[in-house]
Amino acid sequence: MKRINHIILATAIVAVISACGGNGNLGSKGKKFAPKERESSLSEAERADAIAAKRAEDKISLDTLLYSHSVRLGVMQPKVEGDISENVSERFGMKFLQIASQNGISGLGTPNIVLGAEIAQTDRTATGTAPQKMMVKYELTFKVMNTISGDVYATAQQHITGVGNSFEEASLNAVKEVKNTPQMQKMLQTASERIISWYNSNVQVVKNQVERAAAEGNYAYALSLVESVPEQATAAFSWASGKHPELLKGMLHKQAADLLAQMEGALASSGDEFNPAVGAYISLIPADSPEHKTAQSLYAQYEQKCHARRAALEAKAERDEQAARDLEKYKMMHEHEKELAEIEADKIKAKYKAQASSAAAQPHRSNNVFNALGHFINGASDRIFNTADVLGNAFAGEFGFDKYRNKE
Repeated sequence: MKRINHIILATAIVAVISACGGNGNLGSKGKKFAPKERESSLSEAERADAIAAKRAEDKISLDTLLYSHSVRLGVMQPKVEGDISENVSERFGMKFLQIASQNGISGLGTPNIVLGAEIAQTDRTATGTAPQKMMVKYELTFKVMNTISGDVYATAQQHITGVGNSFEEASLNAVKEVKNTPQMQKMLQTASERIISWYNSNVQVVKNQVERAAAEGNYAYALSLVESVPEQATAAFSWASGKHPELLKGMLHKQAADLLAQMEGALASSGDEFNPAVGAYISLIPADSPEHKTAQSLYAQYEQKCHARRAALEAKAERDEQAARDLEKYKMMHEHEKELAEIEADKIKAKYKAQASSAAAQPHRSNNVFNALGHFINGASDRIFNTADVLGNAFAGEFGFDKYRNKE
């Protein structure tokens, strides 16, 4: 699958739009747009380093989530109990996903291999300070395990503390203390090696799973299974790569009606605004499906609206600085429409696969070790992709992609 170099794309767009600053010049014919060059205090290398540091600090890499051919595993969020509410559980799950991503591991995998943590509350007290605060302490035992064999591939421990106005707030603050420590990095490296070894030794097991899922029409899960085979497991990866096209075709045909419905929703909310998801849906709906003709007609109407908006901006740009800014943004987004649509398409496909994997995890609840880790993270949640690095927080708002920018 093609990897999109988001930093190069974002930098190129910002370089053009940054030139759109300035107050403009006033003359006898009214206000005109006058571009000015902006200078950065950072060199290109320093800027790249700063961006990389920020991304590693608190973001989930979309490249790792979607395009990595290395190890993939399913991420578990802890059980809801005591001060661990559903909100706290979800935050833990997102933090685990982030740490996996920072170690080059995709957290959008199948329930065959999972990462989670058993969490024990070791303290729960009210402080004697004024104003009074609540404090909680937790011991986390991280595990990477194979739910088919029951093997635990690696473990690590962390102790965290949180303080807040309530015990739930204290628990939410404790989540922030979970770190990508050297011990965590070693655990994930050890687990990765053992996961690759398992795939090398169990090609037939994976084949049987895939064929069974495909025979049941569960193409999304079958696709998730083949994409979870790491590239380093050469024999299994070669077979999985060969199965990928037919499974993808099967999934898109099965989801064509749903894709059309989502496209209609995206069009309704977009109006004449640029929305790369619209291009993603038209690219995913199979040309030989009954839904494609309707999708083509809708897309043609959408293009007419977009062209009309651009024409209106062009008419105003000579005399209105804001219109000129909007026009430059609009032009840049349309010039990169294909790349942005590809990103959105990959996210849409990932959601279907994550939903199927989450459903496939349900039978494992009878496994006591699996159950101790909680439940499969809702990988289809938009929050995963909102926190993922799509085009970089440093750039997204600057060139008008606010609705697609990273959000905590």
